Amino acid sequence: MKLPVFLTILFSWISVFMAKPPAPLTGKEVLEQMHQKYKGQFDPYFTFDQKAIVYKSAQDSTQEVWHEAIAFPGRLVIKFNDFTGGNGALYAQDSQYVFKNNALQNKRRRVHELLVLAFDVYHQPAHRSATQLQEAGIDLNKVFATTWQGKKVYVVGVRNFQEKASHFIIDQEKLWLLQTVRQSGENRSVVDVKGYQKVKGNWIATDLTFSTNGKTTMHELYYNMRFPASLPDDLFTTKGFITAKW
Repeated sequence: MKLPVFLTILFSWISVFMAKPPAPLTGKEVLEQMHQKYKGQFDPYFTFDQKAIVYKSAQDSTQEVWHEAIAFPGRLVIKFNDFTGGNGALYAQDSQYVFKNNALQNKRRRVHELLVLAFDVYHQPAHRSATQLQEAGIDLNKVFATTWQGKKVYVVGVRNFQEKASHFIIDQEKLWLLQTVRQSGENRSVVDVKGYQKVKGNWIATDLTFSTNGKTTMHELYYNMRFPASLPDDLFTTKGFITAKW
């Protein structure tokens, strides 16, 4: 074999083996990768407390303790400060219910995209997560791969960072959530998701920062994380909210 021909074949083989795998073509494929990586590995029930630091400004903040219980997929109840105060929120059937003094103040249809992307995606079929995120206004046909904050990531919902639209960022290696962005006109709400810890076999992000138009509005720190064998169904109902305790 002549040397130039040999080198051509050699370099072609090298390029095949060294070529990077193509980025997913759609956000649905990213969700499927996430689901398949951790399918069946995480517990279906989760309770925890969180320190919630709420910012009126950079110099003015208050601190609260929230108690949360989740039944995956899709059910979350939050009690603000104490279990008997009657203040909190419930998320179920892609709806949000807000309580004050044990009275229902507000109900509205709302997909909780943070709950979907941080938890539910690993407990339900990817097509279900895709339907929810599309309802939340995320275009799953737009996706690109890049390096962000030193990590290789998938960005779903925009074709580049200059585009103003709702999107989310997924770690390519770990296949877990790093950031969500909700764009409504010129208003931009961001949740940065950090502090992943492995707790009894479950990967949990324990450090979340919320911001609106570049200003920090809340910082959440999780602790007392537990994974009970079960939680009662009525815990996640409007009737059960008053007496809900775990």
